[in-house]
Amino acid sequence: MKAFLGLSADFIDRMANPVHGDAVNQAYASRFADLLRRDDRLPGQLSAADLSEADTDLLSMQSWIWYLKWLAKQGELPRDEFLDALYEDAGDSLLRLIVLESVMTNPVVVRRYSDIHEQWTVPLEELPPCWPRNLVLHLVSVEPTGARDIDSRPAERLPEVLEVAFSLLQVGSTAALAMLRGLLAYQWQMRGELIRLVDTALLQSSGMETSELDQWRRRLGLL
Repeated sequence: MKAFLGLSADFIDRMANPVHGDAVNQAYASRFADLLRRDDRLPGQLSAADLSEADTDLLSMQSWIWYLKWLAKQGELPRDEFLDALYEDAGDSLLRLIVLESVMTNPVVVRRYSDIHEQWTVPLEELPPCWPRNLVLHLVSVEPTGARDIDSRPAERLPEVLEVAFSLLQVGSTAALAMLRGLLAYQWQMRGELIRLVDTALLQSSGMETSELDQWRRRLGLL
C-alpha cells in the first residue's frame, strides 16, 4: 500500500501543495474525486496500515498533512511510530501544530474521548490511549524511550512540552483539553514552571475578559 502511496506522490503534491496555485490544486482535487467515484478500491490502496517511521520521505510535508485529513474521513490513523517520525520531521512549530490537530480531530480519537467531561481532570496514564496522549506522556517521562531521542533532563524537555501544551490549547477540543489538564496535573520535575508559563500566556492573552480568563483557568485546573 505504501508503494502505491509513493507512486502517487506527485499527484498528491499537486492536489495538496499551495505552491502549485489554486487552479492546479482544484484540478487535481477534482480528478481525485472522479477516480474515487470510478474505483471504490482506491481508499484501500491508500491505507496507512503499513506505514512505518522510515516512510516519511514518501510524500512532501504538505501532502502528508492533506493525507492525515483525508484519513480522518476514512476513520483511519497511522501507527504511532509513523506519527512520531512525521511530527519530528515537520521541524516547524506551525506544521507540528497542524499534524497534532489533524490527529486530534480524527473521529477515531474523538470517539475515544466522547465520554470525557470538559471539567474532569483525568490522570494522563488513565486517558484513552492515542498518539497525542502517548506523545505527551513520552515527553514528561523520567526516562524517555522509543524512536524519538529526547534529552532525559527535564529542563531540556520543557520547551518541547510547552510547545505541545500550547498546541493542545489552540486545538481546544474535548480530547485536547483533557490531555492538557492531565499534563498540567502530571507530577514531574518541571510541572511548576510549566504551569507558570501556561498561566502567564493566558494572562497576557489580548482581548480576553476577566470572566473568560477565569473560565479558561478553571477548565485547565489552574483555579
